[in-house]
Amino acid sequence: MSIEILSKEYTVKVLNEQDVPAIYSLCSKNALYYKHCPPFVTEESIEADMSALPPGRTLDDKFYAGYFDDDKLIAVMDLVLGYPDDDTAYIGLFMTDVSVQGKGVGSSIISELSGLLCSKGFSNIQLAWVKGNPQAEHFWHKNGFEETGKTYDRDDYTLVGAQKTMVVPVTDKNIDEAARIHSISWQESHRSFCDEDFINKHNTDHQREYIDKKIKNGSRFYLLCDKAPIAVVSITDGLIEDLYVLPEHQNRGYGTQLLDYVLAVIDRQEVKPTLWILANNDGAKRLYLRKGFVPTGKVNAITDKLDEIEYVYN
Repeated sequence: MSIEILSKEYTVKVLNEQDVPAIYSLCSKNALYYKHCPPFVTEESIEADMSALPPGRTLDDKFYAGYFDDDKLIAVMDLVLGYPDDDTAYIGLFMTDVSVQGKGVGSSIISELSGLLCSKGFSNIQLAWVKGNPQAEHFWHKNGFEETGKTYDRDDYTLVGAQKTMVVPVTDKNIDEAARIHSISWQESHRSFCDEDFINKHNTDHQREYIDKKIKNGSRFYLLCDKAPIAVVSITDGLIEDLYVLPEHQNRGYGTQLLDYVLAVIDRQEVKPTLWILANNDGAKRLYLRKGFVPTGKVNAITDKLDEIEYVYN
């Protein structure tokens, strides 16, 4: 993963020893953080953090990143990919300069990071804050992180483990939520060319049976979450189907994010992603062409007036 893509708004680069004075200047102004998480920062501790790794990871998995607004360092992030498991990224440190705190900058960076990591096939982000630090707890709760129930005792403080879940597989526990999203979105997308009786047939109960049957036949369904589930998709080997976003969340990039996620999942299987698009769905055509899909020439007749067209990821 190229570090430059971590932000569209700020310049992001890997920090090194030459950046230590600037990092120290940023960190040392955050006195509340070190009040709860001693000892106070030093240039030596920053250099140690730059090379610190969790078990089983290498420096190739680690980004000690700086976010710059013009030439000013406004945020520092220690990010490790694939820890504690292949589907998770871990934030070891995230700190913003005091000059931008309370202005939404930190939340904007974390929101953008979440979408990017999801598009690269990561389902979760984990981190830990110091128990009793109200500023950290409030910030991470606001950005969708919830306590995992795990705590880690250190000599002078206790860490509270937390996780933000971006994508979850559909199981018996959440199939009702997947069916609800599928039903609402399917009905909305088909209303203009299907009769009312046919639309009403595809209610939540009907779509639950449909999803359950497909899962039993080998398909995998996923839910995209932004604090609550808002989109669903399925893959069967390399075939992508059932990509639906709740109407009130459409045109915000969620469909693209979930599509990128399953493309990353399929890429691990080393098969070609394919999908079918209704011939009258111009919006879907624009999305998939932009993402690199091309028509294969295969066409299925859905009705005597409507076809679906197969596309393959190029």
